[in-house]
Order: sequence, then C-alpha cells, then structure tokens
Amino acid sequence: MQQSPNAQMEHCEPDTDNCKRLELLNNQIPVTEDTRQFVELPIMTKKIMRQRMLSNLMALTQILGLLAEDKLNAAADIAETKIGDWRIGRGTGMNPGKFMPDGMRQIGMNMHKSVDEFAQIARTGDIIKSYVALKNITAVCVACHLTYRTQ
Repeated sequence: MQQSPNAQMEHCEPDTDNCKRLELLNNQIPVTEDTRQFVELPIMTKKIMRQRMLSNLMALTQILGLLAEDKLNAAADIAETKIGDWRIGRGTGMNPGKFMPDGMRQIGMNMHKSVDEFAQIARTGDIIKSYVALKNITAVCVACHLTYRTQ
C-alpha cells in the first residue's frame, strides 16, 4: 500500500530533493471536476490546432527572449509571422475556427488581434508597453484554456 505524500513527509530527510518534491506535492491545489466546455473536433482539426498552439507557445518564448535583449522589432516580426492574423483561414480546409463554438472562435480572433497590437506597440520601442501588450496576448490564451477543452 502506497503512503500519501503527507505520510511520506514524516520520513524524509529535510532539504533533500525527494523531500522538496513531496513538499511541492502537498502544496498543490486539489484536482477538481473539469467544468470547461468540451469542444468536439475532427481528429485532423484537433491535430492542426494543437500544432498551432505549440507553435504559438514557441513564438511567445522567442518573443520573451527578444524583449529581454531589447530587440523589440525582432519580437514584433516573430509575433506577426508566427502568430498574427495572416494564419487565419489558410491551410487544409480543416481550419479549427469553423468547428469552434462562437465564443471560442471570438477568443481566438481576440488573440490574433492582441498579437497585432503587440507588434505595433513593440515597433514604437516602448519596452514597458510591449510587456503589457504581451500580457494581453497570454491573458487571452489563459481565458480560452480555462473555458474550453478538446479532450
């Protein structure tokens, strides 16, 4: 019989990696029922959407690095070419947007608009406003992931 993380904590050596991991487990938010709206998508559409989200995440990581290096124009270029509006409606005919409920589609459009706003602001050279605009992009991503699921 496996012990709970709380019981295991009583027997771990303080400041060891294992003890630190158990401490993290004990401090996690308990898992609750997933109340997000399930969106059923064709398999190929789901794969396309997942690939786009992974691509967006990689682009956001590149953007953060470029902002940290004060390369705002390069960050704007990545935003426009990797995440921006140009991607909407292109591809295989399995475009995820046509299978999404209206609210989810609107969130997606808002994300692309936020990306375009970020690019415009970054090109002004204002680093603080650029970070605020980047936060707006990620806030839209979080809103969608908190509201919808495909699995």
